[in-house]
Parts: sequence; C-alpha cells; structure tokens
Amino acid sequence: MAVAAIQTVRPAGARYEALVLVVASVLVVSLLALYVRERGDELGREPLNAWQVSAFDTLTGADQAVYNALFTAKDDIPYLYDDINLLAGDNDKFRWPNLQDFQDALLPPFYHDKSWQQNGSLQWTLYEPLAEGEMQGSTMYLGTDGTHDKQGSFLLVVGHVHMGFQNNNSIAIWWNPKNHVVMPQSGFRDGLILAGWKEVVPHSGAQEVRRIYGSKDDSQPADDQGSADQASADQTVDDLFGNK
Repeated sequence: MAVAAIQTVRPAGARYEALVLVVASVLVVSLLALYVRERGDELGREPLNAWQVSAFDTLTGADQAVYNALFTAKDDIPYLYDDINLLAGDNDKFRWPNLQDFQDALLPPFYHDKSWQQNGSLQWTLYEPLAEGEMQGSTMYLGTDGTHDKQGSFLLVVGHVHMGFQNNNSIAIWWNPKNHVVMPQSGFRDGLILAGWKEVVPHSGAQEVRRIYGSKDDSQPADDQGSADQASADQTVDDLFGNK
C-alpha cells in the first residue's frame, strides 16, 4: 500500500509579497503622519482680525481686571433682565438693568466697592434704544474716565432680538485705548470699529494656563526647577481640561 506524501509548495514570489507589504505599510503610515502634520489640530493662537484684541495679550493691569469682571457680568445681566420684567404690567415697557439695579445686585465692575476704586473707578452710563415692541435693539453700557494712567474705556453691547417665543441675546465686550470717550450712536460693529473700538476676544482656559506656565512643546532649555514648573503646568492643563 502506497503511502501518500505531503509536500509544501512555497510560492515563487513569497519574498516579494512580504517586501511589498512592508513598503505599503510604511507608505500608509507616512501619509497619515503627513496628513496629521498638515491638517491636524494645533494648540496655537486663534487668528485675530484687525478690529479685535486679545484679552490677555493687550489688556493689562486695571483694564484686564475690569474685563474679567465684565466677562462674568455679561452672563448675569440677562437673568437680571428677566427678574426685572417678570412682573411687568401690560402697560409697562420692558427695560434692561440700569446702574442702580447693578448697585442693588452688587454686580462688579459696576458696583461701587473697594475693587471698583482699585480698578480706576470707571464712570458707567447706560444707553437704551427706544422701546419697539419689547425693547429690541442694542443696549450699551459705557465705562470711561478711569483714574489710572493710560487706562482705557469699555463698552458692553447687548443685542436683544425676539424671535417667536424665544429671546436671542448677543453680548460683546469692546475696548478703546482712550481714557475718555463718549457714548457711541449705535452698537453696530462697523460704526464702533470706525470710532476706534476693538472687540475683546478671550482665550480658552487651556491657552491661558499655557500662557502663564508654558507649553509642552517649548523647546527652550530650562533648569531643573523650570522643568519641574513646566511639568506641573502641563499636569494642571491635563487635570483641568481632560487631556490625556
């Protein structure tokens, strides 16, 4: 009885197939790396228009403190608006909070406290458009005539529009390097730009932490203490913003 023999026949091009597979893998990885480098997200600064300034690169001292307070206040003002007009009668006109309302609410940077004095005692005035329907238009709060040397002026513009049963509020903070300015005639962007106003653009929290402590990508040499500080800053960014 004949015994069957099993013989393995290797393909003639086995070595070439393996080489082609390796080359193809390297090519794919290289193309992906090139795509990520050219099109991937970078933790860089967002570009600013000529009529915009960075809250942390341009503003200093009292101006930066006032801006920080305004940045918080802009979220509180719509709630004050709702509280004021909640119980308004049928014949009452809707209105935005006035300066006395801010004093009652203890809302900085309008509230006259020690911080207000330390940050230049800006003189605030309110501009409300004529009531059309339910107070639509641009309400503006102007802070000017600060007591600090080279202190600028601020303008908080509240754009309020009713759309059906919903209210749309767009709130922007503008800064003027002049110490004394007058109330603009309107809150339209082009008019403010022509009058020398610049919209203040905030950085994200991660950008601000890296601005203070440095970035993981910094290539400048540092001593041991500097390296430890930067490592601590990087860890702070990771903890605050969930970077892995």
